[in-house]
Amino acid sequence: MKVKSKILGVLLIGSLVFTGCKSQLNNGESDPSESMSNVSESKNIKTEDVQKIAKENAKKDIKEEPRYKDKIKLGYSGDLCLGGPNIANLNGYFKDRDIEVEFVNTKNPKDALGSGKLDGLVGEFAGMVVPATKGLDIVFSSASHTGCKSLYVLNDSEITKTKELEGKNLAITNGIGNSNHNTALRFFNHDDVNPDKVTYKQVDNAAVIQAMKDGEIDSAVLDDQFAKQFVDKGEIRAIRSMTHDDDFGKEVCCVLAFNGKFAKENPLIADKVATAIQEANDYMQNNPKEATQKLFDNNLASGDFDAGLELVESYDYSVKNDLAEDTLKSIFTDYKEIGLIKDQRSVDQLMKSYWLPMGSFYDEK
Repeated sequence: MKVKSKILGVLLIGSLVFTGCKSQLNNGESDPSESMSNVSESKNIKTEDVQKIAKENAKKDIKEEPRYKDKIKLGYSGDLCLGGPNIANLNGYFKDRDIEVEFVNTKNPKDALGSGKLDGLVGEFAGMVVPATKGLDIVFSSASHTGCKSLYVLNDSEITKTKELEGKNLAITNGIGNSNHNTALRFFNHDDVNPDKVTYKQVDNAAVIQAMKDGEIDSAVLDDQFAKQFVDKGEIRAIRSMTHDDDFGKEVCCVLAFNGKFAKENPLIADKVATAIQEANDYMQNNPKEATQKLFDNNLASGDFDAGLELVESYDYSVKNDLAEDTLKSIFTDYKEIGLIKDQRSVDQLMKSYWLPMGSFYDEK
């Protein structure tokens, strides 16, 4: 059963204040109260072959690219799972390639990327795909890692599978249309759960566990980094996971995305940025303890070090762009089936418009 979601509204619990390391500010999400990227109607945008355009522009010398010698503006993240750009900067991988970067902390990263206020960011596929198809100028270019969300219930809950959520409710902590909501809908689509039989409640991230304990909500899709402390205390458990389940565990969760205009007009520079971040991902894969320590030492991560290290070790940072391509194709397919993407373009046409692979680190090894 493939059921299109017709969610018309959401019951609000508490305030819509997003705080802390695990807010949408750090993972490519946008504040749903201020962003138009989640509420605008889907548009039938003309198919554009972004790879063809970039390939043609790459025939020029890098000195001819419009942004040559400019600082490249990357979205800032203090999230451990998005540590690649930070490690690339700390280890000098950008400098090695004669690239100067500036990290920008913006309230609405997706909109900033789509409008060109950011040149690139590492964020979640799940939160950026729909806004891209609605008109934000975003292309997806390089795999980061697997993971990093799961659907949780209280440890003593009788719920053991997603089908049992029909007639119950699910907390959305980062806004309808953002990554947690979209991830839940993909779980439901794969598990033949009717999404219209689940009630969606928007809950502040800081209040979600207490709301579960108080019986106000039955389940929640959460970032594994945020959830881990409560899992370790025996308070919650996962019944579905992007990190560990067979059907999602080998997908790319987070990806390097570029502003489309930047990547198409500056493909050689974009490739250097992607290659530097790939080298950082390789470092994190092979040196998780050292990488985690560097992030903590430079105030680019917070919380318990051992828990952070365990999370970094649980993600596969060695994933290549072919897996990112397969993941994006699967997301487009699911989102069209669910109804999140109403665009009339085929999956192949969408791939042609939004998949622009970059980075040559693994080719150089």
